[in-house]
Amino acid sequence: MPYSRNSRPPYAWAKKSLGSDVSPARRELATTLQGLCPLLLIAPKGGDAPAHNPTQGEVAARLKMCESALSRALSGKVLPQRRSVEILFTAASTDAARRDIEVGVTLTDLYQLHAKAAAEQNSEIASQLSTDLESAASRLRAAKDENEQLRGAYEELHTQHEELRKQTSLKADSLRALQRKYKVLRREAASLRERTSHLEAGSPAVSPDAPVIAPLPVPRQAGDRQRTELDTAAARNVARRAETLRDGGRQADEVLALLRHTTDAYSPAETALLVVLLTQEGQEDLVRDLLHIYGRDKPDREVLRTSLELLRSGAPTSAEALLLATTEARRPRQTP
Repeated sequence: MPYSRNSRPPYAWAKKSLGSDVSPARRELATTLQGLCPLLLIAPKGGDAPAHNPTQGEVAARLKMCESALSRALSGKVLPQRRSVEILFTAASTDAARRDIEVGVTLTDLYQLHAKAAAEQNSEIASQLSTDLESAASRLRAAKDENEQLRGAYEELHTQHEELRKQTSLKADSLRALQRKYKVLRREAASLRERTSHLEAGSPAVSPDAPVIAPLPVPRQAGDRQRTELDTAAARNVARRAETLRDGGRQADEVLALLRHTTDAYSPAETALLVVLLTQEGQEDLVRDLLHIYGRDKPDREVLRTSLELLRSGAPTSAEALLLATTEARRPRQTP
């Protein structure tokens, strides 16, 4: 009994229309493959008689192919693999021999058609790649030209920026020098006024053994400060005052307040000098507190500059301690 499917003619699915974009060699191969499909016989499930109108899916399953791959090969949209062509020819010729039907084409003919289509496809791919490469090379040349223009503009702007930076630095250095001189003169004037008031009031002279009260440093302006004699004197004054506060039994809050104000006012070079002086005088506790406050309150850039100044001052241990204190202060706290 014939294996009925529907009212469509047998093997209607094998008659694929070939688009205008299908190359001649691929068109010839696809037409030949379409002619082999009606020679195939598919036995229906549960029966011994072959099907006279098998579906495209049944034929693809027998050929161990994906149905969509078989459809694209028959329509010439893709070039099938040589092994797939060989399997289709072998199955068609075997079924045709059982019914004494001439195949009309040899496997060698199919090999030649496949090779011709493959060469044609490779030529198309090479041509497309050549076009793509030329387009990419053109875009690359345009990008290089644009990059050169941008580089020239950047170098010009960089030169202008450096010139402005140098001018600003010179003006800032002059301003800082004037500010330091003004601070020294103001301290000297204050000291003279105090001595004058004591003399006018008939007060006794200050004892040489009295603790030295150093004026608190004034917050610095932006920019680097050179290690001048004034910086050294200011650092020594803070060190002596902190030592005096501790030796006098003052509260720790007073010492910490002095250190906190110092970290706000001193430049990296002054802070490094103060750490070195405190270390030389055996004030390890003050050094530890100062580094902790500095690492906690100052931005990372200031910490790195101060660490560099400590290294230049021959205090690598203090530089490492400052970086560790900063890392500990930046570490997020775990909630219980």
